[in-house]
Amino acid sequence: MSARLIITTAVLAASAIALTGCAPGGTGTSGTSGGVSTDTIAASLGTDPSGFDPALARAADDYVVTRMLFDTVLRKDDDNTLVGGLATDWEAVSASSYNFTIRDDATCSDGTPITATTVANSLTRFADPATASTGRTLAMGGATATITADDETGVVDVQLSQDWADFLAGMTLPASGIVCAPGLADTEGLLAGTVEGAFTGPYTLTSAEPAVSYELTLRDDYDAWPEFATPVEGTPATTVTYTPISDQATLATQILSGGLDSGVFTGEAVERFDDDDSFSQVAVAGLTSYLIFNEREGSVFADNLDLRRAVAQAVDPAAFTDVLTSGRGETITSVSSANVACVSTDESLLAGYDPDAASEVLAGVTIRLVGTTLFASGNEYVAEVLRNAGATVDFQGLDNANWSTTTGAATGWDVTVQGDINQTGTVTSSLLRVMGPASENGGRNKMGLVNDEGYAALNEAMALVDPAEQCDAFQEAQESFLANVDAAPLASVPYTTVMAEGFSIRSFGDYTDPSTMRIVG
Repeated sequence: MSARLIITTAVLAASAIALTGCAPGGTGTSGTSGGVSTDTIAASLGTDPSGFDPALARAADDYVVTRMLFDTVLRKDDDNTLVGGLATDWEAVSASSYNFTIRDDATCSDGTPITATTVANSLTRFADPATASTGRTLAMGGATATITADDETGVVDVQLSQDWADFLAGMTLPASGIVCAPGLADTEGLLAGTVEGAFTGPYTLTSAEPAVSYELTLRDDYDAWPEFATPVEGTPATTVTYTPISDQATLATQILSGGLDSGVFTGEAVERFDDDDSFSQVAVAGLTSYLIFNEREGSVFADNLDLRRAVAQAVDPAAFTDVLTSGRGETITSVSSANVACVSTDESLLAGYDPDAASEVLAGVTIRLVGTTLFASGNEYVAEVLRNAGATVDFQGLDNANWSTTTGAATGWDVTVQGDINQTGTVTSSLLRVMGPASENGGRNKMGLVNDEGYAALNEAMALVDPAEQCDAFQEAQESFLANVDAAPLASVPYTTVMAEGFSIRSFGDYTDPSTMRIVG
C-alpha cells in the first residue's frame, strides 16, 4: 500500500472551505483567533504527511502528526533531560540493558488500558529490522532487541545485543510512538490513519484530505500529559487542523490575515513578524544543513573522493547561509550544530571554499541534484555555483515527503542538501546520516556506505554510559567522514514557530514540541 494512502471525508471538505476565511473554526470560548473566539488551533505543515504509522515516520511533517497521535515511553524536557511519557520510572542498568515502569492510568483511543504488554508489543515491532523504521537505528544502532513485559508489575525490560547509550533518548523519538493492538493488527490501516483504536496520544485523526487539511480531535479521556519541569500553561485545543503550505511567503500571509494561528519558518519570511507584538516567536537551532553524496554504484560520486571534494569546494558555506537564512543562521563545522555535545569545531578538517580548484575537476561532469522545497533558495544557490564551475546540473525540487523518499532510495540522485532535524539532541543522530546501516536497509545513512572506521568509533562512544567520556570517540567518527567528504557541512538553520496572539508552544533545547500547543487567550 502506498505511503500516501490516507482517508478522505466529506466533513473535511467543509473544514477546508472554512480555512479559507479570515479565522478558523470559532464557536468555542477557549481563546481567540482574528478576534473570533475558538477552541481550535489552525496550524500548518510543509507538505502532506507520508502516512500515520509512527515507526515509518521519516520527514518533519510526519514527526509533527505522529507526536500528536501517539505517546512515547519518554519525552524530552529542558536541558536535554528526560521526563516520563508512558513511563513513570526508567533505568539504564548498563549501555545494553534498560527497563521502564509503565503508568497505570493511560488508555488507547478505544478506551483499552495501555499495559506493559501493549508497550512491549509496539516496541518489538519498532525494533524489528523488517519494519524498516529509520528511527530504529537512531534508537538502538545495529543492535537487536529482546523486549519482555510483566503486566503485574507494569515493567518493560529491554535487552540489546550490543551497547547503545542513546537508547533512552531514542525512546523520545516520534518514530518510537506506542501503537495499540488494533493498529498492530492492521498496519495498512495504521498507515492510512483509519484504525480508531490505534492511537495512544492526546489526539485522534478525525479526517484527512491530501493537499487540503488534516483534522485532529482531542480525546475526552486523555490524561497522560507529561509532567515537565516547568508546566505547560494554557488549554489544549479541542481541534487542531493542519494545512499543508510549502511556500513560506503564502504561509506568512495566512497567519497575518488570521487564516492560520501557527506556522514554522526557516527563511526570510519570518521577518514579517519581527516588529509585531500580536505574534510570538519560538526559535530553535535544531535544524542543520549539509551536502550529502550518494556513494552507491551508479552515482557519479561513487568511489570518487576528488569529485566530492570539488563540489564541497565550489559551495561557500557563508554565502549559502546568507541565501537560505537571510543571515539568521550560522555556518557549521560538522553535521550537528555547535549546541550539541561533542560536535567537532576543527575547521581544518573541512574541504574549504576554493572555486578555482573546484572548476578544474567539475568541468563537464553531470550531477543529479535533488532538494526539498523547504530549502528552495539554498538548492538554487548550489545548482548555480556548480554550473558556474562547469558542471551540468540536473536539478529536481521536491516537496519534503517526496524528497525524503527519493533520497532514502539507493538510485536516482547524486547529491542533496540534507535538512537534518536532530531529534535526540545528540551528535549520534546526525552522524548516522553518513555512517552505519544504509537507508535501504532500514538505517538513516543516506550516502550508502557503512564507513567502518567512523561507525566503529561511533559504537565505541555508544558503549560509554557517561556522556562526558564519549567525545574522543565522537571526534574520531567525525574526522573519518570529513576526511572522506561523505558530507560537506553548510549551515545551522533557525527553525522558528510563529504563534498568533492567544496561542503558545514550548521548545526544549533545540526541539519544539507540537503537542505543547495551547490556547492561552
